[in-house]
Formats: sequence, C-alpha cells, structure tokens
Amino acid sequence: MKTLTLLLTLICIISSKGCTKDNKCTDVLPSMTKVEWSKELKKSATDYVVELSGLCLSKDGDFLWGVGDNGQIYKIQFDGSYELYLDDAEESDMEGITIDPATGDLYLAVEPNSVYKMTAPDYNGYTKLFGVEGAAQMKNSGIEGITWYKGDLYLGAQTNATLWKYSVAGNNLSMNLLTEMPISITEIADLCYDPESDLLWVIDSNEYKILLFNGDATKLLTTYDIKPFADWNPESICVDRAHGCIWIADDCGDDDPSILHKVSFSNL
Repeated sequence: MKTLTLLLTLICIISSKGCTKDNKCTDVLPSMTKVEWSKELKKSATDYVVELSGLCLSKDGDFLWGVGDNGQIYKIQFDGSYELYLDDAEESDMEGITIDPATGDLYLAVEPNSVYKMTAPDYNGYTKLFGVEGAAQMKNSGIEGITWYKGDLYLGAQTNATLWKYSVAGNNLSMNLLTEMPISITEIADLCYDPESDLLWVIDSNEYKILLFNGDATKLLTTYDIKPFADWNPESICVDRAHGCIWIADDCGDDDPSILHKVSFSNL
C-alpha cells in the first residue's frame, strides 16, 4: 500500500501542477496528442485566405473569426471552408482578433500599435479605440496578438516579446518583457487566454513553438514543439474546448494560401 501511495505521489509531481493530500492529481497540464488535419484555406488559384494572422471563436462557438495582414476579415468553418466577411480598402495590417464573451464585441490588433472595435451583433465596420504606448516605434515588429483577459485586453508584440495589459477604455495597466524571463522566447506572434483554466497560450513563430503560462504570465508552465507541422509562419492560436483542440494557422505570405491546423489536446 505504501508503494502504491508513493507511486501516485510521484506521478502527480511529474505530470501536474499539484496534488491534493489524498494523492489525487489536480490541474494536469494540457497534452498535445495529434494533428487532426492541416488544410490550405483555398477555393481556387485566385481565391484563398491571405496572410492569416489572428483567430478567435465566435460568440456562440460555431465558427472562427480570422484576420489577415492585408485588411481582410474571414469567417472560417471548422472544416476549413471560409467566406470573406470584410475587405478593407485601406489594407490595414490586421494581426490579431479577440472577442468579449459576454457581448460578442470583437477587438482587432492592427500593427504597429492600434486597437479597433467591431460592435456586435452587426459587426458593421470598425472604429479605433486607442493606440498602444511604445508600439508605434516598433513598426513592423509591433502588435501581433490580442486576447480578452478578465474584462481587459492582453496585447503582444514581436519586439522583446512585449506583453501589455490594457483596459478597453485605453488605460495601460501593465507592460512586461517576456524575453527578460528565464525562458527561450523571441516574440509574441499571437496569444489566447483560456478563462476556464486560467492559462495563457502564446505562440512564437520564430521558434515554432507554443508557450503555456499561468493567467497573469508570471510563470512558464510548459512548451509545445509545432515545427513538425506548422513550419511556415505560425501566427495564430485559438483554444477550442468544445472540439478538444487548439487551432493554429500559418501565414504563408501573399502568394500562397494560409494553412489551418486542427491540433487535438487532452486535459484542455
């Protein structure tokens, strides 16, 4: 009996963030199990999703919103089919998208330093809310990702893997350089906060990996290697609990269709 108790304790220490006193494992970290599929988002040689750089679930969780570097906003279905929702004549460099789960309002990160809002339920165009302090000077290495975080917004940049927290009113609440943490990270290409687990998912397209942090991004919990399948320019990440997966997208440039990957995870 003592041997069994010791074994259970060791398993908990290795595979989880903590154990209860009766040796029940709690808060087991998500584990990447397999790539369900990888698909080019393409209808024809001239009709394809261009430079997909941000993803989020719709309010009802029935499709994915996606944004591209040339100002396009897409509705993407879970089988990889899509429709173009908005094509911005000004070619705004849209790099990230997130949603207020209560209202359905969408928030867009536009490089180098702008945050815009699309109001639900009509989503009839978008308006600028505020500029992110210090991001304008980063130019093409500025804001790359955005995610809803407990009523505020996390924004991430390529430069120094900078992570800001802003209120939706435009107040700068905090700024941290993840490159100053004792971890290997070069940039934030996108990020997604999961409120059910209080975990922050960050994707680094230079190192082809996902970094999993606690919710306030003070502790790195684990990393996942995605280079075997996402080897172009993985710039999008979205947690989808209903389908037991993480959606990852490769920005393949102007001349090639973006690629969407459905990656199964256990313990999401």
